[in-house]
Amino acid sequence: MNLRAILPHLQGPFSFLRPEEEEVRRLIAAGRFELPRPQPVYLEDETATPLIGFPILVSDRLRALREALIQYVLQEERFQAAILRREPGDRKAYAQAWEGYRAQLAWAVENATISSYGRQFPELFWLHHSLDLSALLKETPRRVTRDDPELGRRHGDEIRYRVYDRFVDRLQAAMYDLVQRVASDTDEVEEEIFPRLLTRMVENVLIFTEDHVSPNLGELNSYFAGHLRLDGRDLRQRLEALAAWHRARLAADPELGRVVRQLLGGDPDRDRDLLVRSGYVGYLAGLPGYDPQALLPAPLVQVWERLLWKLKEFELFHALRRLTVPVQRAGDRYVTSRDGLNRTLVGRTELPLSATTRPYDFMATWVVDPQVHRFGMIYDIADFSEVVSVLRRSGAEVQDSSFREMFRFQRRVNRMADGRRLKLEKYLGDGAFYSSRRGQRLLVAAVGVQRLYAQALAEGFPFDRGIRIALNYGQYRLIPIHVSESGAERYEFFGHGLVELSRLTTGKAIREIEEIRTMLVNLGYREDVVHRFFAPLLQRNVDTVDPLAQARRFHAYINRNGNLVNEGIVATAQFLEQLDAENRFEDLRRAVEGDRRYVAVEILDRSAAGGAPARRAQPASFAVGLRKLGVASLKGLDRLPVFEVVDLAHRAFAELDPMHGPGLMAAIERESASERHVRQAAVGG
Repeated sequence: MNLRAILPHLQGPFSFLRPEEEEVRRLIAAGRFELPRPQPVYLEDETATPLIGFPILVSDRLRALREALIQYVLQEERFQAAILRREPGDRKAYAQAWEGYRAQLAWAVENATISSYGRQFPELFWLHHSLDLSALLKETPRRVTRDDPELGRRHGDEIRYRVYDRFVDRLQAAMYDLVQRVASDTDEVEEEIFPRLLTRMVENVLIFTEDHVSPNLGELNSYFAGHLRLDGRDLRQRLEALAAWHRARLAADPELGRVVRQLLGGDPDRDRDLLVRSGYVGYLAGLPGYDPQALLPAPLVQVWERLLWKLKEFELFHALRRLTVPVQRAGDRYVTSRDGLNRTLVGRTELPLSATTRPYDFMATWVVDPQVHRFGMIYDIADFSEVVSVLRRSGAEVQDSSFREMFRFQRRVNRMADGRRLKLEKYLGDGAFYSSRRGQRLLVAAVGVQRLYAQALAEGFPFDRGIRIALNYGQYRLIPIHVSESGAERYEFFGHGLVELSRLTTGKAIREIEEIRTMLVNLGYREDVVHRFFAPLLQRNVDTVDPLAQARRFHAYINRNGNLVNEGIVATAQFLEQLDAENRFEDLRRAVEGDRRYVAVEILDRSAAGGAPARRAQPASFAVGLRKLGVASLKGLDRLPVFEVVDLAHRAFAELDPMHGPGLMAAIERESASERHVRQAAVGG
């Protein structure tokens, strides 16, 4: 567990816990649990400093769960009060309240458990839910006193912990039944499903019953009287006397000061900090001059040491649950408040969150919606396998040198992509898949990959059959496949968006026929017979090559059969629409190359050369040409409009002809219609 990534974000105050790696690690090791790692929660302006914590959606169903908890606790208080009065309680209302709460709780916990995949969803649920419970139980004595002043005065604290004990008993029975059922359904081990964090929370009474403890322990009067059955005022007075004696002893005993500095690494001038060190009061009790009658006798020393451990653990858990960020829906966006602990957001300034926010919704399937929209890019080296086969026959030295050059090329691409803050989602052997929340970053990167490939070819790159690049803005599903001990999560992208990119990269749908031919030959059919059988279908694709397009190093076109030939950069209509919405292009230019008409836009590359952060270099600009190729037939997809993207860096943007019209997509469609008209006129002439 990477505590250095967690500790700086823990919110105090800390009166007993030292939020240092050594002490927190000791607490964790004793309880054998792991802390969930806070995450950035981006605001609507993603360049602003993000909130850090756990974004939890306060849905109607989560509010209903909280209301069910309230009703159960109130019924439990009434039932325990009736027992002390020796009166019959309303057992029907009592049973209904528990069952109403239990059913909703079981749904939330089971949903969080089966959706977790190592992401500690159950732990996060209990951190959030325990804050509701502690706020309720803290007020139990007051509610009992309000209903029956005499009973509240004599037994209010006792009823509080009776309610707590009964809740914990019922909770554990319900959770063990649930875990047993889930383990049976998922083939998991029960011990691995039951959250250890919850075990520690249940064993430490303070976590479910308190929401703040001050240095003088004033909030624990009810705990001392109702749970420990001791005089809390006497304990606090003895602790104050101990603090005064300790202060005087440090001033008069230089040797004790040296022990504090050398063995504890403490500061004698901060004497209170020493008294909250585990084991230190026990050490003081063995010193000459210590008076157990006036200070802490041996039994109370043990009470203090156990209490101190619970107080440290309570502050650690409470600091974690203070990181919950309540999120609500406001129309089509998420909002939170400036005060993370204000769980209702009433009367608070709302902060709009980024549209990409995926809050934890414990009452909804998956908890975190796996469906996201992202800008995606795939690049792929053409005919990589065929070139590898040729290299294999050229000797080990040539083969080794070629793969070193491939490795060098991919490192250059990664460095360039990293400088533009793209996320490498996966390697694809001879290519890679990147994602981003900004379309312009991917567009700049696509041109950058193409330029790096041209540079590699000039240096003798052996994989010289071309490079294919595809861009889209698509729907993806994120499936967690690994959560490391440091808390870092790794996801795999699945879904329509990735299929679309893959098809745009490979292009030709005719490969379905080629795959069937190969399969039949591998099954033993004669190759000449198979070829004759498929000849009529293959004949349809004869003479579909565009020689003018293929004269360019990087090109893309749709052939007569509606198949995409991609040896350059192509993009979907949705990518360009989102890119236009993101940048609001107003200055559009026309670029004409042969019989092709492009709409040119000026793109700013805010990254420095070599992948350095943007703040270290002035943004560079270059022109990109956009042109509609037509509608392609791609394997497994509906017919898809495809657009070509070309690098116009060799032409000064300011020297291109200005265009006038409403928006980027309308301009592209207009130029496409003009291009078709010119070609039809040429054919007619």
